[in-house]
Amino acid sequence: MKKFLLAFIIPVFIILSACNNKPGNGGAITLKFNLPVGSSYNYNVDVSMQMNGNINGQALNMNNKMAMGYGFSATGDSAGWKKLNATIENISMHISGNGMNINYDSNQPGDTSDVVSATVGKVLGALKGGQFQFTMNDSGQVGSVSGIQDMMQRIMSSINVPGASSMASGIGSTFNDENFKQNIQQSFGMYPNKPVKPGDTWQNTSEMNNQGMILKLDNTYTLQSVEGNNANVKVDSKISSQGAMTINGTMSGTMKFDVPTGLPLDGNLDMNMNMGEASSQSAPLKMDMKTKITGKKA
Repeated sequence: MKKFLLAFIIPVFIILSACNNKPGNGGAITLKFNLPVGSSYNYNVDVSMQMNGNINGQALNMNNKMAMGYGFSATGDSAGWKKLNATIENISMHISGNGMNINYDSNQPGDTSDVVSATVGKVLGALKGGQFQFTMNDSGQVGSVSGIQDMMQRIMSSINVPGASSMASGIGSTFNDENFKQNIQQSFGMYPNKPVKPGDTWQNTSEMNNQGMILKLDNTYTLQSVEGNNANVKVDSKISSQGAMTINGTMSGTMKFDVPTGLPLDGNLDMNMNMGEASSQSAPLKMDMKTKITGKKA
């Protein structure tokens, strides 16, 4: 279960993406993070994933869906660093395959028909309403993160289902302050360092370390068009890794951003990855993940 959570949580955070000014300099715009202090933003991510292959010779065929809703609010601005407060507003997870059938929705009564479902419900249910804080500048660089350990403690203190502690520990080892900082950096670190106009492209390379597994993303972005306050950006990424588990793949899709604030309003991304042991010449796991991102100013 811990390996599955790692395989699921890492890509979810990889694909979270975000990108100000109306067209001016020769039709160019500046994409940057610019959520005004006192304003709020609702952000929802819906993920549909298929995983096929084998683990230790055992066939694996799973279909999973996960949805998370966040509320962000800008509470301060000091020397160019925005202070943001985030709340997990809802979370759902549906897993089917290999004899497993789990359905959890934080807006519905929990399933206690078996130990696994009850455990997942307790762990994920404890996340709803959880709050954390972070600072970010207009280029998407994360300064500080706080509140993550408080959320993990909230999970540990709220569960009494057998097996839940080990699952919570597995999530905690992945979802800690440093990893979360890296995830947020990956989410908002796509801004170009100069004005761009339709047809312009820019690149960046980023890395994320999760329990010794280093994921590298070589990203290329293209500003396709600007329609009023909306900027449409094409995303193309190559994914690779180093360490005991190798991952290689691609991600492609489109994102729509609100130009004045740099916030994502709509996105459709498709990630395809092969995962396997570094010592093996084969890639026993194949993953296809489709993500729908929606956002709006509250």
